[in-house]
Amino acid sequence: MIENQNSNLESSYTIQEILFLLKKHIKIILAIFFATILLILIYTFSSDYIYKSSSTIIVNKDPNSLSILNMGYSGERNFIDNEIGILRSRTTSEKVIKRLLDSDNIDLHLFGKKNNNKSFFNSTDNNNDFQALSKEDFVNKYANKLKKSVYISNNKRTDAINISIESKDPEEAAMLVNTLIDVYRERDLEWATGEMSHLKTFLLNQLSKKQKELNEIENLLKSFQEKEKIFTIDDNSKIILDNLTLFETEYNNVLASIDIINEKEKFITGQLNSDEKLLAKKVSNTINQRLQAFKVEMAVIESELISTQTKYGNNHSAVLELENKLENVKSKIEDETRNLINEGITVADPILYRQTLMDSVISIKAVKANLLSKAKAYQNLVDDYDNKLSMLPEKILEYTRLERDRAIHAETYRFMSQKLEEARIGEASKLSKIRIVDKAIANKIPIKPNKSQNIIFSIILGIVLGIGASMVMEFFDNTIKSIEQIERRGLAILSMIPAISSKNNRNKNSKRYVKNDGQVEQLQRRLITHEDPKSPISEAYRSLRTSLMYTKSNSESNVILVSSPGPGEGKTTTIANLAITYANLGKKTLLIDSDLRKPVIHNVFKADKSPGLTSFLSGNSDLKSILNKTDIDNLEIITSGVIPPNPSELLDSNKMIDFIKKVKNQFDVILFDSPPLVAVTDAFVLMKYIDQFILVVRPGKTERGALERVIASTQQSNMNITGVVMNAMSEEHSYGSGYYYNYYQYYYGDKT
Repeated sequence: MIENQNSNLESSYTIQEILFLLKKHIKIILAIFFATILLILIYTFSSDYIYKSSSTIIVNKDPNSLSILNMGYSGERNFIDNEIGILRSRTTSEKVIKRLLDSDNIDLHLFGKKNNNKSFFNSTDNNNDFQALSKEDFVNKYANKLKKSVYISNNKRTDAINISIESKDPEEAAMLVNTLIDVYRERDLEWATGEMSHLKTFLLNQLSKKQKELNEIENLLKSFQEKEKIFTIDDNSKIILDNLTLFETEYNNVLASIDIINEKEKFITGQLNSDEKLLAKKVSNTINQRLQAFKVEMAVIESELISTQTKYGNNHSAVLELENKLENVKSKIEDETRNLINEGITVADPILYRQTLMDSVISIKAVKANLLSKAKAYQNLVDDYDNKLSMLPEKILEYTRLERDRAIHAETYRFMSQKLEEARIGEASKLSKIRIVDKAIANKIPIKPNKSQNIIFSIILGIVLGIGASMVMEFFDNTIKSIEQIERRGLAILSMIPAISSKNNRNKNSKRYVKNDGQVEQLQRRLITHEDPKSPISEAYRSLRTSLMYTKSNSESNVILVSSPGPGEGKTTTIANLAITYANLGKKTLLIDSDLRKPVIHNVFKADKSPGLTSFLSGNSDLKSILNKTDIDNLEIITSGVIPPNPSELLDSNKMIDFIKKVKNQFDVILFDSPPLVAVTDAFVLMKYIDQFILVVRPGKTERGALERVIASTQQSNMNITGVVMNAMSEEHSYGSGYYYNYYQYYYGDKT
């Protein structure tokens, strides 16, 4: 519970603390900031210049596409997306690469064959792919590379497409864009004329066959007339023959239209892959099922219309009414088919013109179904009149059969000739639907590297990385860093001891305080209250003494224990200087080294380690023999003595109780220097003998976990921490400590 509360406290920072943390790590922030700027500047000035060339085209949709029979089902959606897909397709890029190779235009950055002399460091592209790769592999590799350098966008609500390509050479970029557009236009014309060419070839073959069949039937009719001398028939037979010829001609024209649309379907289906074919078939089947009722209704109306036309002519009101009904049903079928196509095909990434192709295949199937229904109606009429014709005399019947076949073949030949001419005209007049608005030209201003943008980016990135690094360091730093972290845990701050440095000690003697020639001199420099009593540090220890005196209510001897959560946090320095301040006040002071594991007090005051405390506790010495005088009036010390194997047991013995009673009778202030609290239990054993307990915490050294563990242990032992001494404080460790130095510097600055 306590740990959770503490962690919540640590996760919140005030604005002042955040600003202090930034100030604390200012050197790291600046180093990262300038390093980031330097690296990005090096990158900027060493990178090759990149140029971009653009072109704008408008794509007009061809309303006659796929509509020789005026189907009207070719789908509106995804038109621009399909065209963009064609431009981005691998096939288009491959054709561009092949065109470049065929024109021997290979001295290009695209192929890695051109020198670059515009960057900060001159570089040369070297490429052995021309020798190492086959032509097919080479085309595939550089087609993919070209695709990655092509940028295509569409202006909203327009048919305009912007095409851009980046290259190290502005002339090359413009040339690649224009070549890409040329290839795209050729592909568009190839597709547009491909259907017409296919139908023209089919119709030429069919006309050749029909010509032969027509010649044969004309010869047969001529031979029959010459043999039987029959050149005409009676009026009733002529009416039957004319009607039969008319309906059979219409029937054959419908069949011819079905043949043409089958060829169209075959051509378009050949452009699809197997998966697209299955999808188109599936959607077509669904459409056929959904439109079955309309198709039955249309077949009935078609049959009734043809019969009515036969009886009353084309201008009769009944005929006109049936024609309106038929048009309404066709309109419903057309609308419903278009809706079903839009619902049935959903392509996440429209590629090339393939979606339009699938729409066309589905639409063709719907038109073919209508034609088949119409053919069935004509077939019924032909069968009816054929039965009537069979009742005529045999010779007349044979004559009428030959005349009918001749007329039907002649009309079919005329119908196909008409369609052939339409196909030829369509092929010859076909124009590309692509118009170039702006042709690509060389842009001499490089788009990369953007120096001003990179500099701004480097500044922002440097700031972000610098601050981020400082925050990461703070996040992983689990030490106590400020007095606020102590106060949040409900502990009182007795005093803040400034860090000892040459800045705090400006007289000649202060130079020896910063020596580091061994442990003894390191400790001797810490007796600053004796060496430099007017320094801010000495005043801080006097402030500690005053705080302790006000927290002690009675006038009896005061027993004080000084310890720290871990080693190296300054407890010995603190207790030694505190002892001097009490002695300077005229108090009979006794400093006891109760750290029976790693004692150092004897080194600080240049005394013998033995006899000492362990000598008394083991019964080998009396109190008088272990007391050591010092150079400081009113201050005596007791060293640790010989290090025992069982320190905790000695400190918890009856001899220790006797020792405490005796020293209390002789001294006003008794101070115990004990081992770190987290390391061993010796300090907790001594707590039952003391009046005040001082916990020394060193910012940047004391870990939060160790402090929390000490607080929890003292609470479990029902012992109170009198207060905390923040040792070796500096502006590095608390945003609020600056005022401390400012005040003391005012009173204890340099004096002449």
